[in-house]
Amino acid sequence: AMDVEGVPPPAAAEPMDEEQAALEAALKMSMAEASAGGGASEGGAASSSVESVGPGIPPDFQGNYELFGVVTHKGRFADGGHYMGWVRQDGDDWLVFDDDEVSPCKTENVLSLKGGGDSDMAYLAFYRMKN
Repeated sequence: AMDVEGVPPPAAAEPMDEEQAALEAALKMSMAEASAGGGASEGGAASSSVESVGPGIPPDFQGNYELFGVVTHKGRFADGGHYMGWVRQDGDDWLVFDDDEVSPCKTENVLSLKGGGDSDMAYLAFYRMKN
């Protein structure tokens, strides 16, 4: 095929074909793992006897999640300030990572990350499935 100026379009690069094949293989594997029991039927395809609600999500999932990590930003401007990480350890116990300092804290500290002025504001929130 020729483009408008009569010059043929550049040929598709070989690495793109390999990349596409790798992506398709990864998708097939993730869909197979999403099936009940994590197993795949013969030929590597996902079992069709169990309806999947999504890759890696068990069929009996009730839609409950728990917060297990937060990245916060402290500062008045987007191009300056300070980032910190907050990670749930167990129950009400968390750790806050402030550069090279790691300190314990509680859920109430994490729930107060509302921002405003020079206060920490939740920037990214990380959730995991909980049944």
